[in-house]
Formats: sequence, C-alpha cells, structure tokens
Amino acid sequence: MIKINLISEARLGAPRRAESRFRLTGKTNNFLFVGTLLIGVFYGLGMWWYLAHVKSGLDDQIRKAQVEVDRLKSIIDEVNGYEKKKADLEAKINLINDLKRNQKGPVRLMDEVSRALPDLVWLTDLNLTGNVISMKGMAMTPNAVANFIENLKKSPYFAEPNFGGLNRAGAIYSFGMSVTFTYILPTQTTTTTASPPAAAAGKPKA
Repeated sequence: MIKINLISEARLGAPRRAESRFRLTGKTNNFLFVGTLLIGVFYGLGMWWYLAHVKSGLDDQIRKAQVEVDRLKSIIDEVNGYEKKKADLEAKINLINDLKRNQKGPVRLMDEVSRALPDLVWLTDLNLTGNVISMKGMAMTPNAVANFIENLKKSPYFAEPNFGGLNRAGAIYSFGMSVTFTYILPTQTTTTTASPPAAAAGKPKA
C-alpha cells in the first residue's frame, strides 16, 4: 500500500505562491512609478510649450505696440513742429503789426495835435513816453489855451488832458500839460432816437 503525504507537499508549495505574489506586486509598483514619471514629463513638456506659445504671442503684441508707439511719436513730433512754426509765425506777425503801428503812431499824433492847435497857440516842447504826451507851449490869451484843451478833448485819439497850469510873462502865457494818446480809434456807439411822426398840417374837416 502506497501513502502520500499531502500535508507536507502543501507546506512546501505555500512559500512559492507567496513569492510569486510578491514579484507581481513589485512589477505593478514599477509600472505605476514609470507611468507617473511619464505623465509628469509630458505635463511639464505641455506646460513649457503652452508658456512658450503665450510668450511668443505677448512678444508679438509688444512688437506691434512698439511699432504703433514709434508711429504716433513721429506724428506727435510733426505736430509739435507745426505748433512751433505757428508760434514763430504769430510772433513775426505781431512784430510786424507793432512796427506798423509804431510807424503810424507818431504821424497820427502830430497830425491830431496840429489839428487841435487853435490860433494864437504854439508848442515849444513835446515828448512821448509810451503813450503819454507831455507838452509845453505858449499862447497869446488864456482863451486860446482853453480852446486847445477843448479840441484835445473832442479828439477820439486823446484821453482827458491833465493841465499843469498857466503862467504869464508880460503879454505871453506859458502852459504845460500831459495827455494819453491811443493808436487805435475807440469804438463809438451812436444812439439814434426815432423822431415823432409829423403833426397834421390842419384839422380834419367836420
């Protein structure tokens, strides 16, 4: 009769099964580690490509913005040049107008003073400081001096005269005064009053 010891064989086979399970678990861990590593590498490469793409787009926008800034700067420089030329032209025009006004001023002054001089009055000294005229003169009568002052008042080119006084030396009277002269004729406002309608020549017949 042959006897088989199954218990001893079962005991010998148990370590082999445990060893195979350990080997399977180790391989699974290695696969997981390699897979995770590959996923990290691909994720890093994807992020690098995405960030590089974003940086390229931003660089392109910066280049376009710089081109626009350079274009606008040239336009601003051109406008500033026009403004400077305009200011220079206005300064020249103002200078020419001042020269013309200064040329006409003394001529107009002498003409207005000579027109205001009545008979029996003559001037011995006339000075112009800015637009203020200082005059000294002589007259045969006080009325002639008064007429001269009234004529200056009537002229639109003179302000109110500042009379310095009248001195008599024998039959001659000396005087002095100052008056402000304006080169531009002041605006005159005239007021017209409507005349009433003419009355009827005669009464209406009954």
